Amino acid sequence: MRTIRLFCCLLAAAALGACTYHNKLPRDIFAAPAAEPLVPQTVLLASDKIAQKKFVFKDYHSQNSVHSYKIDLADGSLAAAAEALGTLFETVEVNPSKYADQYDYVAELAYTIGNTKTDSLESYSWFGGQPPVLETRVMIYLYDAHTGQLIFSLFASRQNRVEMTDGTAVAQRVENKGSTLLLPVTGPVYTQQFGDNLRYTLSRDLVQCLSEIAQTLQQNRARFEPAAQNNVQ
Repeated sequence: MRTIRLFCCLLAAAALGACTYHNKLPRDIFAAPAAEPLVPQTVLLASDKIAQKKFVFKDYHSQNSVHSYKIDLADGSLAAAAEALGTLFETVEVNPSKYADQYDYVAELAYTIGNTKTDSLESYSWFGGQPPVLETRVMIYLYDAHTGQLIFSLFASRQNRVEMTDGTAVAQRVENKGSTLLLPVTGPVYTQQFGDNLRYTLSRDLVQCLSEIAQTLQQNRARFEPAAQNNVQ
């Protein structure tokens, strides 16, 4: 798969002086100790209530070429959020919200990646210098599935610079200083490496936010015990 992506980048770079990275957040990034015992309640995590489905990044650091990155967020972030909720609740499933009446709670995930320079949630551009600082914001809303009443909300955020490896930094310098004739080789190498760095940074920051949320959730488990919910008016 990686060989095919690099080959496609070679063709695009030769024709346009540009290369594209397309990937997605992995599904298995979150793990944390579960409560003992779990709260015997069921949660639907709404798959159709997504604040940001993808993150698009344009890299203009080089005068010779443009690098584009698209990372799909929905599938991986929903899987990770379900695991975080699963540290407290006995059953957590990702489904469309139309099935809400089959559960005790409905959870909605508001996960966004932005930056301090623009309000855009779909794209960001980098024009050189240090790698950009991205802001990850994660909020989970928990509703009573039968009344629609908001029971609890949890929030965590991180602001971190995209973490570039030494190998990526070297590939970037080679591309910037190299001949335009070498772009079909240097461009795809740099694009692949920086794309992997970007994906790693997004995954790491999401996990950190969800770890904080899971801890807060467990600290408030009394709100979700069946006896407590029987007293909710």
